[in-house]
Amino acid sequence: MGEHKMGELKPALRTLRRRIFDILERDLPGDHIADAVHYILIAVVLLSVGGAVLATVPSLQLREKWWFHWGEFSALIIFTVEYGVRLWVAPEHPLRKRLKPLVARARYAVTAPALIDLVAILPWFVSLITEVDVHALLVLRLLRFLKLARYSSGFNALYLAVRRERYALLSCLIILWTGVLMAATAMYLIERNVQPDKFGSIPEAMWWAITTLTTVGYGDVVPVTNLGRVVGAITMVSGLMMLALPIAIIASSFSEVISKHNFVVTFSMISRLPPFSDLEAPVLGDILPLLNSRSFDRGHHVVRQGETAAHLFVVLQGRLEMEREEGTRSLGPGDVFGLLPGHTKASLLPVRAVIKTKILAIEENELHMLALRHPAVMGRLAAAARDRDPEA
Repeated sequence: MGEHKMGELKPALRTLRRRIFDILERDLPGDHIADAVHYILIAVVLLSVGGAVLATVPSLQLREKWWFHWGEFSALIIFTVEYGVRLWVAPEHPLRKRLKPLVARARYAVTAPALIDLVAILPWFVSLITEVDVHALLVLRLLRFLKLARYSSGFNALYLAVRRERYALLSCLIILWTGVLMAATAMYLIERNVQPDKFGSIPEAMWWAITTLTTVGYGDVVPVTNLGRVVGAITMVSGLMMLALPIAIIASSFSEVISKHNFVVTFSMISRLPPFSDLEAPVLGDILPLLNSRSFDRGHHVVRQGETAAHLFVVLQGRLEMEREEGTRSLGPGDVFGLLPGHTKASLLPVRAVIKTKILAIEENELHMLALRHPAVMGRLAAAARDRDPEA
């Protein structure tokens, strides 16, 4: 039966679909089933990749072991079921909730995580219908390692760091390509008559320029004239400086992102919070990059006595206590406190974590941007802050 012909079963199936989505996304705090599924999938990925690597060692002869094939088949079944289930629950994603189920699943199927999941199972199914080199399929299974990106905050932080600095990195790439072209042209003019087989054209000379500028220097192509060696020395020194630029940019951005993102924030997480519930997908897409994630252990202060307000905070998980003259005020998931646009920076009351707590923080400049682009959302946040603290 289709999703529109479920009758009285439809609510039960939708509840089941929502529950499975929550388990796979691991968005609900204290969900032990979701935690178990999360770690089981990570373990299966690691074991599968490790098996694919060790299977290339001839002396182990793993491809002749029955338990190796059963293990690989079990991993394949798990990944196939996971892919199918993720497709089924795709309409529960906040960004796709307003779409028809088939459209939601089609849009999910072309996302990067879904394509990685498909690549994880595709080699085996391809081997069933075509004659493909077994070794090639074994190597393709190593791509399953990319599935870990879904579970790792480090992968997410690296993606955000590169995305933030994409224009600077593009400029570095243009500079590097200019250096390659100039070095190859110079070496072509100097060495073409001496080594026509290696520097007979600019494209041929570019191989030497790339390996030299990137400081790899395989040694298969080297200048033999004195002037060519001078150009080579200049190219090597220039390469060090050119490579230092993108490395410094990425390292600095990665360090900043890691300091602001203690855990991965998903659309499902924020859509459950009252200030962000029932928002359109484009609005959620604008809000998510503005949110910094921080976690605090029991007893640690989120805000200290007299600290100047520089962020707006939204409690995601856990419980906080705001210390007031008339007593403490409890703050839980969805509660808002801190700086609001249009308010002068004031000293905040001390707030500490009663239990391990995760919060979302929006910096002052990003808060003003949010107020300009989505004033209705800013109004929700301001109202939520006043509900918990009338003096806000």
